[in-house]
Amino acid sequence: MAHCIRINITVDRETLRLADREARRQKTSRSEFIRKAVREQAQSLRHEFEEEERRQRQARAIEGLNRLAKQFGDWPAEQILRESRDRWQKG
Repeated sequence: MAHCIRINITVDRETLRLADREARRQKTSRSEFIRKAVREQAQSLRHEFEEEERRQRQARAIEGLNRLAKQFGDWPAEQILRESRDRWQKG
């Protein structure tokens, strides 16, 4: 474990009880439980952010294909994008 720094935080009693209960259940310290919870939350938020960025990129790509479809004739832009994505993922 990296060098630890002591900090003071304020939590309500129920949150502290919950942290202590889960730490005991996992047979670890309160501090380790909180460190792990913070890491997991940060990872979850990072994943959500990356997923949102991916959805936005897909939406922009579909919009671009739809503009081309409108300009050059009607064709299934979203279907083409999804099929291309599937081919790229198969590698």
